[in-house]
Amino acid sequence: MLKKDYYETLCKINKKAFSMFEKYKRDSTIFIETGCHDGNTCVKAAVLGYDEIYSCDINDSSVTSAKNKLASFECKSEIHNLRSIDFLNLILPSLDGKITFWLDAHGWGGDVALFDELKTIKKFDHCNNATILIDDIQLFFKDKIEEIKNEISTINPDYIFEFVNLHESGKDDVLVAYVQGE
Repeated sequence: MLKKDYYETLCKINKKAFSMFEKYKRDSTIFIETGCHDGNTCVKAAVLGYDEIYSCDINDSSVTSAKNKLASFECKSEIHNLRSIDFLNLILPSLDGKITFWLDAHGWGGDVALFDELKTIKKFDHCNNATILIDDIQLFFKDKIEEIKNEISTINPDYIFEFVNLHESGKDDVLVAYVQGE
């Protein structure tokens, strides 16, 4: 599917999300998502040309939906019915390449695992220059933003932080961390 054709099918918020993922893809070849919900973010990653896409969810129907949506794409994909920490510990040891993380495993009946996810990412040296995007920052973490930035800085002190506003609320919904020139 062509990026332009796909983009035109999206609603306003998903156009903003697609553009955000495109901007921060940089030279990443691997997309890792925690909390796949309906699989639409995995599709965005596939359309953007990631070679490998990995995701998880604790809801089996979400996993099935994501797998079905990715079936027509030629990229390597693995979608697991696991909690995010178990998922990251399963896949990260064997990956080799530049990674973009979309940390979105919160809500929908599960717990908020963000700090454990960041600690898990930190365990793997090859993740220390990954791009990290954290969704719903104002909804779940508005009083912990500095704590989150500090935790990410323990992965690599050279991280640069930016915010992206996806919603009409006027609030910064997504925290982005990346290493310049990486």
